[in-house]
Amino acid sequence: MKFIIKLISLSVLISLFTACESEEILSSDFDGKVPYPLIEEGTTEASQLAFNMLEEHELHMYYNLEGEEALQAEYGALSLASRFGDGIIAADEERAVVFLKLIDEMFDLFSDYRELQLARRWMLVGNGFSSSTAEQLNTYGYSRDILYYNTQGTQILSSVNNTFEFDLSLTKEMLLFAYFHAYFDYKYDITEDFTSVSGDIYRQYTFHSVPFYTSATEYDEEGATDAGFVHPWGPQSISLKPHEDWESYVVWIISRPKAERDVWLDTKPLIKAKYDIVVESMMTDLNMDLEALSSQWQSVGI
Repeated sequence: MKFIIKLISLSVLISLFTACESEEILSSDFDGKVPYPLIEEGTTEASQLAFNMLEEHELHMYYNLEGEEALQAEYGALSLASRFGDGIIAADEERAVVFLKLIDEMFDLFSDYRELQLARRWMLVGNGFSSSTAEQLNTYGYSRDILYYNTQGTQILSSVNNTFEFDLSLTKEMLLFAYFHAYFDYKYDITEDFTSVSGDIYRQYTFHSVPFYTSATEYDEEGATDAGFVHPWGPQSISLKPHEDWESYVVWIISRPKAERDVWLDTKPLIKAKYDIVVESMMTDLNMDLEALSSQWQSVGI
């Protein structure tokens, strides 16, 4: 009898732990409460843009937070010490205006897909991550200066400053990664027919070396594209959950001109196979026409 009671107690504890763990992993805590800190319209162009995003998109957008203030969220402090070694620096306001305008355009474009945007609290910061994959991808001519904090529903975009020449296409690509990342990571089931195309090449565990990264600054694009990867973020995927690869295809299709993509689609069979799966699945599952969105996103400027 004592054994049965202990067994029941253990089952209850396991159930409670599993429920708590699943809730934190599978959903953002963001519930649309009053922004923290409060967002006011102000007199500058940046402050007005941020306020309009709150009014139009219910998006809590910050560009001028720094230091300890930037770490405070409605749900507690963000753990960023390891990401920003010198602390958080506020975004440059002139460059922030450019980002804010593009983000507004992006949310307008995806207005029919509100459920995909789990992160409703966005931060633009001036400095870059002290150590991150983003630095490597920028070396390869890509951009992915983003970080997602699920438990606070916070999306962070770094390096929003004027210390480098602005690249519109790479910035638009990065914003798409920021928009889709949390949804594909926590909510979307990647189809087996997609994962099987490059399945033997994905990393098996997080601590394994990344395929096609020959050094910290060298990426074997020819080998990667032959294996069915269209972006350096794709090989970062872990075989048990290759959402980064799927996300890289969605972003690649929307952010890159069709003529540019056709070079690989016409010469790389594995890329074409995965492209067909992604396009069909996104239409079937989400009623999202990626090629139509690509045409619209290509026309967006500043």
